[in-house]
Amino acid sequence: MKFTVALPDLQKALQKVLPAIPAKSTIPVLEHIHASLDGSDLTFTATDQEITISLRIPVAGELDGALLIPARQFHDLVKELGNAGTIEVHADERSQLVTVRTPTGSFEMKALDAAEFPTIPPFPDAQVASLRKEDMSRMANKTVFAVSTEEYRPSMTGVFFQFNGDNVTAVATDGFRLSRVIVKAAEGTSFPSGLEAIVPSRAVDLLRRIDSDVEMAVSRTHARFTIGSMTITTRIIDEKYPPYQNVIPSDNDKSLIINQREILSAIKRVSLFANSNTRHVRFSMEQSVLAVHSEDEDSGGKGTETIPCEFSGKSFEVGFNYRFLEEAIKNISADDDPDLNVRMTFSTPIRAVLITPGAGNDSLLMLVMPVKI
Repeated sequence: MKFTVALPDLQKALQKVLPAIPAKSTIPVLEHIHASLDGSDLTFTATDQEITISLRIPVAGELDGALLIPARQFHDLVKELGNAGTIEVHADERSQLVTVRTPTGSFEMKALDAAEFPTIPPFPDAQVASLRKEDMSRMANKTVFAVSTEEYRPSMTGVFFQFNGDNVTAVATDGFRLSRVIVKAAEGTSFPSGLEAIVPSRAVDLLRRIDSDVEMAVSRTHARFTIGSMTITTRIIDEKYPPYQNVIPSDNDKSLIINQREILSAIKRVSLFANSNTRHVRFSMEQSVLAVHSEDEDSGGKGTETIPCEFSGKSFEVGFNYRFLEEAIKNISADDDPDLNVRMTFSTPIRAVLITPGAGNDSLLMLVMPVKI
């Protein structure tokens, strides 16, 4: 295998496939990138046997072939070569040696036989849904923060996708907070009905910043996302997702409207004085003023800040883990509410709090459980 490739193209390709390379593996082959050349198409594939990323880039091909290249050594070398010009790569399949030639140097790496690479799973009888890039990145960005990291609750360690004809719902929860995003199908198109899958958070995280529309295919065991010349394949979580609708309150009768930037700034400053273990902050609401307060009995520090608000009830107090609250509020953007207002609704100080855009956009809903104060 022999080809010449532009350094910027090669660097971008390696950055995209590297997340599928395990940091350290007992299986040496997984620490390699499968590189195959067919004419002017160079395809890189990397896998940790849970996630597989494959990407095709154009090159000036001279000799077709395939070989396994040491992933991190190759990436680190290419990263240090600058971001302009081209390099020549010659992978000798007989000697299993990769030679990288630049205008000023030559570098050699020991490779492995391409036949040792794991087989990519087929997709028999897969259901397919097409999504706009902005819709997929919206669902990924606004849900993945709420995924559980507790391995004893496997169903909650991924994002739950539910397709229902004219819309798709993406949900994540860890039992303390929840985020739900609803995306409508593009005009004149529709999604499959009844298609459901729990996609691991690692795979969803890779969909947060994409540059092309997405074709999502789901088989009995895997999901595959095709984004332009890149594909991401992942095992899906074979569990039943908890009935998340049951925890979304419908009787929260107290409403608070605040500016997103103002409340985030207040939380950031006040949280500096919160106990580092509990992370508790307290909201004290009046009709037009919200006081955010925290204190640490161990250190004796405390902080309070007031900001303007609109509150529909009488005086009311509730406590939060500030990190959970901050992560939820940060997800409300100008696309959700042009004025960047946040609506929070309450019933009692111990029941779930709903967080939505102030403009009443119901396509985004988040929930945070309060804490005792």
